[in-house]
Amino acid sequence: MINIEFILLVIDYFRTIKKRDFVLEWAVPFIFGIVIFQVNIGNNKVDELLKLISGNITSLLGVLIGFSVAVITILVTTNSKNIDEIKATETEYTIGNKKQTLFDLLLINYTYSVVIEVFLTIFNLIIPNIAAISLNHSTLNTLNTIDIFLTCHILLLTIRNTTNFYFILIKK
Repeated sequence: MINIEFILLVIDYFRTIKKRDFVLEWAVPFIFGIVIFQVNIGNNKVDELLKLISGNITSLLGVLIGFSVAVITILVTTNSKNIDEIKATETEYTIGNKKQTLFDLLLINYTYSVVIEVFLTIFNLIIPNIAAISLNHSTLNTLNTIDIFLTCHILLLTIRNTTNFYFILIKK
């Protein structure tokens, strides 16, 4: 049986995302992806571009996965006044019957980030093989657009997560 419990984490992420964060993390990358798609409609070398971008993104994602896992480890193992305070601070979000704390939200966001980064890494490992099959231009352009969209999504999510983590650590 396939382990699909990560879907619950993705659902929790969407249950707890604010509208302004959704716009920044989803709408902006979507618009950027559409622009990239339009720019590459006439690009006859989109397969080479896709392979190049895929290799660079794979390296970037390796670093981001390590960073995200390190932050999760710090959050879960650190005993500090600031961490204890966010564990006790409830938010307006509920999952099931449980009110979510600021700590829960931070953990959901970082864990969601790791899951998406891993899937995007797998996607980028497969892309060069798909591009080698010499699919039609439109399919390769679509794969490139999806790759750019998800990478922008992860980078913007990382900015928000890192900012939230920063404010928790410096809180006095």
